[in-house]
Amino acid sequence: MSVSLFQLVEQSVEPLGYELVDLELAGGIVRVFIDWPAQKQSRITIEDCELVSRQLSQVMLVEDIDYKRLEVSSPGVDRRLRRASDFERFLGHRISVRLRLPLGGRRNWEGELARAEGKPVDDWMLILSEASDSGKTARRRVSTKSKPKQGKKKPQHDGRQESGSESGPEQGIEQQASLNVLNFSLNDIERAHLVPQLVF
Repeated sequence: MSVSLFQLVEQSVEPLGYELVDLELAGGIVRVFIDWPAQKQSRITIEDCELVSRQLSQVMLVEDIDYKRLEVSSPGVDRRLRRASDFERFLGHRISVRLRLPLGGRRNWEGELARAEGKPVDDWMLILSEASDSGKTARRRVSTKSKPKQGKKKPQHDGRQESGSESGPEQGIEQQASLNVLNFSLNDIERAHLVPQLVF
């Protein structure tokens, strides 16, 4: 795929209000995938595809682009993620990523997309779908605090005593949970896609 072709198509669809999600060129067939910006909260229709197709046909004729067929469609359930704005848009969704270089002998990973806290803007985190030694371990701390209560010690079913007031300097209970995660930046990945979530 020519970078100049991608830029040409992108510059042609953006004035119409659409985003260029992906572009594929194979055997003379140009496949263009478009979507509305996140704030639009709308789905691509056949009319949208026809509008973009007419626009691109004219542009490619003027630019003398040699191709056999032009196909314009919505990105589908396995939408490709390319830009930082795509990752921001689909935080919390399940995605698959292919790394440029293998990690632990693997390049393909799948999990829930999250932001890496305390890291640079370009750093992301994939909460893995499986326990793997190749993933790094992240610890989440959850602090739950309760107000001190007045009262006497009450017997519990297991025979232990519970005090209604706090005796120590800390008034909260801290719990830790370990999750296997993969930290990455956009420069680390070759491709990334949404994982289709089909509901029957």
